[in-house]
Amino acid sequence: MKRKKSISRIIYGCIVVLLSSCGGGDGGEQPSPEPEPTNDLPMAVTGTLPANGEPCSDYEEVPSDESKVLIAFNWNEAQFADSYELAVLEGSSEIFKNTYSNVETQVELQRGKTYTWSVTAINEFGETSGSTYSFATPGIPLGNYAPYAAEISVDFDTETMEMSVSWLGKDEDGDTLVYDVKVLENNNTLFEEVDYSTDSLGPIQFVSGETYVVEVISKDTSGNFSISNIAIQAPD
Repeated sequence: MKRKKSISRIIYGCIVVLLSSCGGGDGGEQPSPEPEPTNDLPMAVTGTLPANGEPCSDYEEVPSDESKVLIAFNWNEAQFADSYELAVLEGSSEIFKNTYSNVETQVELQRGKTYTWSVTAINEFGETSGSTYSFATPGIPLGNYAPYAAEISVDFDTETMEMSVSWLGKDEDGDTLVYDVKVLENNNTLFEEVDYSTDSLGPIQFVSGETYVVEVISKDTSGNFSISNIAIQAPD
């Protein structure tokens, strides 16, 4: 009887050892789970060069063509962006567009002109447009300079649920400016005025969390103009 108990203990011990050996792999370090992909649109880009609303000072001569200059463009990296699309306009005419993976480039432009530019941040889920900037290239203009793109500001009052819109227009020739102004809420026009002579409007009622677009076209007395716009989300 004592012999049977000893054999039983030996068998039980073997089973325990086997179970421990089979389960040894579970104690190892488990691989980290793959991060779930996000569906975030890229953040908006902020332009740094050329300086907004000023004659351009960061440029290079074009030896083969004295009527042109190489203008340096630079912007900040935007979160979630994979690439950037730079667009340069003269008035409403797009004269240059290209896509970059970096945040700087040079563009060959005519001397003595006013240009506007913006950068759109892009990823696989969509794109986000940045604000509009403007500058004048060095040189004697043919006729008048076009106005600089207006600098637009939007202020939200969460107590009254009203927003105020203002802008700063500027012209290298010192011409008197008038403005065509439009405010949209999700592509629906809330306000529109042509040949507006002041530099502010409001108050306008807003809805929490909605996106508003403000467009200002600055026009001088010679028929030149520049277009600027800004998209901004109302606070929750």
